[in-house]
Amino acid sequence: MDQEPVSQTALDQMVSSDQTQLIKAAVPYLPPSVRQIVSLYTKLEELSNTIALFSPGRAEMQICENTAADPVEMLQDIRRFSYGKSREKVDQLTNMLILIQMLQVLKE
Repeated sequence: MDQEPVSQTALDQMVSSDQTQLIKAAVPYLPPSVRQIVSLYTKLEELSNTIALFSPGRAEMQICENTAADPVEMLQDIRRFSYGKSREKVDQLTNMLILIQMLQVLKE
């Protein structure tokens, strides 16, 4: 059975669980009196996971700190979560960085 990927940022993937995502997806279908408390619960769960993630000595964040960030790769990742004018600006910036990289290669 094919699984459709869920669009989440890398941080969301680290601080959210499948159960939290299921609960968040169900919120619009809950009675109005319950929506607020369930939404608050999911956000508090994610906050707790975020605090734990950034606590000293966590291997996941140490790995992230050690990798050199490629600006074009970063912008391509950000683009997946942007829309409209924001996406256009990200595309323009990406194209400009690619052009700069090509000019640097030609210069060498």
